[in-house]
Amino acid sequence: MSLLLLWAAAPALALSLWLLQIAGAPRSAQALQLVVASVAVAAHVVAARSRGTPPAVDAPWLPVVLAASLFIPLLSGGSDAPARWLTLGSVRLYLPPVVLPIALLFLGARPVAALRAASIITATVALMLQPDGSQLTAFAVATLAILATSRAQRLLRATLAAILLAGAVAAWRIPDPLAPVSYVEGVFSVAAGVSPFALLAAVVSAVLPVLALAWTARATHSSGTFAVAVYYAALFALAPLQVTPVPLLGFGAGPILGYFLAAGAVSRRQTSAA
Repeated sequence: MSLLLLWAAAPALALSLWLLQIAGAPRSAQALQLVVASVAVAAHVVAARSRGTPPAVDAPWLPVVLAASLFIPLLSGGSDAPARWLTLGSVRLYLPPVVLPIALLFLGARPVAALRAASIITATVALMLQPDGSQLTAFAVATLAILATSRAQRLLRATLAAILLAGAVAAWRIPDPLAPVSYVEGVFSVAAGVSPFALLAAVVSAVLPVLALAWTARATHSSGTFAVAVYYAALFALAPLQVTPVPLLGFGAGPILGYFLAAGAVSRRQTSAA
């Protein structure tokens, strides 16, 4: 079970390299996709085979720190473009898809209601200010799945749900000045332009990680893992609108790192439990 999430993502990663070529992506983008995927897979294997959990991972304040990190792009972003990226030299890292999957995983496991509420509100405000309607929508839907099974007071859950929905609506009302890129947001259209079989292969490869996460969540009774599955399902549902990078299939280091960070954490917990 510990390597299920790795194998579930393999078809999408392999297909992404082919779609980047078909879409005419720059060689630098293709090389970066390959390097990031290789590093992420290696890190996942190491995490899955390790035993024990680092003390920082069990810290109840970790989700708050992860949510607060979403404000980092706002500190360096200009006023003429959305502030969603962390600049690392010549590379711009799309931060929300790195942070949100692992944050959702821990949000589902944290019983402290105050810290969970602080994390949800902090992430919602940061994504609303960036603004990033697609990521905030996926985060909202996934968080609602956590709140639905939470033992927190009904009033608190209703308040958090209202904040999430209001933030998502506010983020979508701000026009996005960035045009979609064929090898980032438009990979499904690229696959459809090749053949119906290529589109089918792209859709199936996108569904596999979601199914693997959902199956793992059911097997381990993990609401956090299920929330991560809902998060990716929401992003793939938004993919036809070409408003967000398609995770694993489209170009982007952020979605790849985010998936394998969450998958590695899930696998490590399973290994430790075994």
